[in-house]
Amino acid sequence: MAETLLQRVARGDHAAVALCLDEYGGMVWSLAKRYLRPIGEDPEDAVQEVFAEVWRQAGRYDPQRGGEAAFIATIAHRRLTDQQRRAAARGRAIAGLAANTDRDATAPAAGSGAEAARALEALRGLSSEEREVISLSVMHGLSHERVAHAINIPVGTVKTRIRRGLIRLREALGAGVLEGAG
Repeated sequence: MAETLLQRVARGDHAAVALCLDEYGGMVWSLAKRYLRPIGEDPEDAVQEVFAEVWRQAGRYDPQRGGEAAFIATIAHRRLTDQQRRAAARGRAIAGLAANTDRDATAPAAGSGAEAARALEALRGLSSEEREVISLSVMHGLSHERVAHAINIPVGTVKTRIRRGLIRLREALGAGVLEGAG
């Protein structure tokens, strides 16, 4: 019996990796769009995540149990479902944080109402991902590791989003306002 594409991928055949992408990339892309576009998520990162998992799991493929397309589609289904769940959890966390931010902004310290309003407006101008990690880290005091665990993303991604968000806040508010943050 000839070696399957996934068996070649499992043993590190680089040509097989390219063939696998050509053969199954369209299917995975289509699944990612179907799962993620309705919830406003970008399928591109998800497709990369699916294929990274395919490379890691290729050694587990058994042609006696099913076809390669089914094996890859199962991995895609699991990864995309995980991403849907993470997006839903982020949405719940952001909704809770937004409620807290709005409530906190209604009672600013004496003499700082205009500054608080500017800061809140600048915060609202960030992407939802930046706002989420900044709120959890800066406003709620969670460590980068705890933020990563809470929203199920890598610590490096948390740090990058915080850094980018703080840069954007500095630009929106003026460099002196957030001196020393980040």
